[in-house]
Amino acid sequence: MPQLSEEEAEARSIGLALLEASSIYEGYVIPTFEEGQLFPPHRRAIIGLVGRQRRFLRAVHTLADAGQLLEAVGPLRSMLEFLVCQRWLALDPDRNWKLWMADDHAARDLWRKRLLEHAPALHDAAVAALMPEQRAEGEEVAAGRARLDAELGDQWPGDRRQRNLEQRAAQVGLSFLYDVLYRYQSNAVPHPSMLSVDLLLEEHENGLVLRGEPTAQFVNLPVYLHGALLLSEALKDSAELTDALRLPGLPSLGRDILALLEKRASAQMPNWRDLMSNEALDQA
Repeated sequence: MPQLSEEEAEARSIGLALLEASSIYEGYVIPTFEEGQLFPPHRRAIIGLVGRQRRFLRAVHTLADAGQLLEAVGPLRSMLEFLVCQRWLALDPDRNWKLWMADDHAARDLWRKRLLEHAPALHDAAVAALMPEQRAEGEEVAAGRARLDAELGDQWPGDRRQRNLEQRAAQVGLSFLYDVLYRYQSNAVPHPSMLSVDLLLEEHENGLVLRGEPTAQFVNLPVYLHGALLLSEALKDSAELTDALRLPGLPSLGRDILALLEKRASAQMPNWRDLMSNEALDQA
């Protein structure tokens, strides 16, 4: 494990404390009913999204602990996507839950269509291999989709273009993190952009030398700190869904994260508060 700075060690410790404090998510039984009422489906989804974010933070730590800071940005980027999604679902639960389901069904339809186009024999063999129980389940899903389409009416698919990640981030007040953090992460890590290659290249008298580690061009993001912040926000939102997920130590850990963020910002740029908008301050 690489030698960590005091800030990195503290942020790493907070992240591990968050994972320990939220261990209830491992094996947690999401109820069908709560206080005599059907447990809302969007809440089930959000709890599942938070469960995945805990795994992403573990991945961030695993990669960063191995010195793979550039690669650790990948799961960090996914954490922001999941946080945007859970807040978007909570923003308008009935409508957005239905749109989320419709999007998911459409994506699966496209996968089946492409499989049929590119490997028709494999597609047909897969269909023929379905068990009677699976066929019955498929019929139930089809009936549910028909009801869903009827309920959505003109909302689907007419406003699909308004539901990409950027639009959702704007709707839930996360535009600053999306534009400043997510765009850089996307360009530097998961996509085959020029930047993703340049981060390993340096000038050489005979051309370019390809390094095994990121060069000075790579902005070394505080992945432990950012990961802790994102999971803290996700856990805080999820705690509002049911009393069982109100974690006693979460407020204190959240304050520790904010204090570390402010300390880092002040060390790098003492007048940072004067240079940021109110929205950015709310998200920083």
